[in-house]
Amino acid sequence: MSRFDDEVRVDLRGIYADAGDLADYQGASTASDILVVIDRDWQVYDKDQLPMRVTTISVMIADVPESRQGDQIDVASDRVWTVQEVLEDDGHERRLWVS
Repeated sequence: MSRFDDEVRVDLRGIYADAGDLADYQGASTASDILVVIDRDWQVYDKDQLPMRVTTISVMIADVPESRQGDQIDVASDRVWTVQEVLEDDGHERRLWVS
């Protein structure tokens, strides 16, 4: 990886530490006590190209190298979310549509 990638990874971990919640991830990857960021107001488009609001959870790829539909994310033992779709993956973090 490049120096830029290293800097992004360091800054990203700080952002997650400030805004994140502890979670356990089970499925394509397994990880315990990782930081995740929940966004309850993300816009996606349905099959008819109509906008709709969904909940997403972002995870760091360093913590969760692989994700797929049906994976489970237990956020702070408060609620278990199920991955519906991978929306974004920039190589550093992955945004997951959850319900």
